Amino acid sequence: MGRFNSGSIPPLAAIFVFLLLLGCLTRCTVTAKTVKLYEGPQLPRDETAQIICTGERVRINSVNGQKSPDGKDTFGNVKIEILPGDNELTVSFSGTSITMNYGSEGRYRYNIYYRHDSLNNVDITINAKAGHRYLLTSTHDYKKSRWHVVVRDKTASRSILKEGPYPLNRVRTGDNRLQSTLFER
Repeated sequence: MGRFNSGSIPPLAAIFVFLLLLGCLTRCTVTAKTVKLYEGPQLPRDETAQIICTGERVRINSVNGQKSPDGKDTFGNVKIEILPGDNELTVSFSGTSITMNYGSEGRYRYNIYYRHDSLNNVDITINAKAGHRYLLTSTHDYKKSRWHVVVRDKTASRSILKEGPYPLNRVRTGDNRLQSTLFER
């Protein structure tokens, strides 16, 4: 049996394998932090409920009046352990979008970038059940500048809350027109 020769791997394949491994390692390190938001000792998972938020678009500002223990405005990518019963969450929305436009006489294309933020924080109530996991997410329509807050019970595989629509503030953050016109010349 011959020895492995790393020089026999084509450079493009080596780069692909490296990026694949790097992606796997990065994904493993970006796990949600778990935050316990009740008094007393740690309870077993079947006696608490969990709220999961990826922090991508919809964000948790507070749970039952408690802010993030990190001192930030939102909790971010987090799993929050709470006690069963009614729990009040204050949430907000922040997303980005791109629209494509055409330059002079349609000879080049360029993108315009926008940021969409909720005008106000939204208060919702979740009646959490022991042993259940709840995913906080959203739906949005950037063209109509509105969003809905959605909560899914992952344990029961069903949606338990959809409220809205709530208004979004649309702010233009820039474009790549100059870069696009350079290719036209």
